[in-house]
Amino acid sequence: MLKQPDSNNCFICGKQNPYGLQLDFTEVDGRVETSFTPQPQHQGWPGFLHGGILFAVLDETLGRVGFTIDAWTMSGRVEIRYREPAPIGEPLRVVASLVRDRGRALEVAGVAQLPDGRVVAEATGLYMRIPDHLRRPLEEQIAEGF
Repeated sequence: MLKQPDSNNCFICGKQNPYGLQLDFTEVDGRVETSFTPQPQHQGWPGFLHGGILFAVLDETLGRVGFTIDAWTMSGRVEIRYREPAPIGEPLRVVASLVRDRGRALEVAGVAQLPDGRVVAEATGLYMRIPDHLRRPLEEQIAEGF
């Protein structure tokens, strides 16, 4: 299991963002995983996680699949299918993996599951590789703790 890097002010992973989720991401056997327990401030309908927050967590998880093959990516297209509401207070396990490396872009897929294995949402996406002239400054900023 390998912990992945984070950007301190990122809404999803930033440890210094007091308004963010501050999630940790790990690489396990070529997959990216995180866990998230929705709190009342993450609510959409009473008692359930807001779909936009679930989308953001899935997008971040899918986007981090590139790190497993030393590719830094940004979202190109993401599709999500909500299967059932995610209850507030119930931990979610979010897992994503590479489907296909298309060179300039990666096809990835992931799911968000409840502890009993029920899938609350699944997503697929096309994530574009960041060109080297943009990647280098991002790597430096991450290393410096931005």
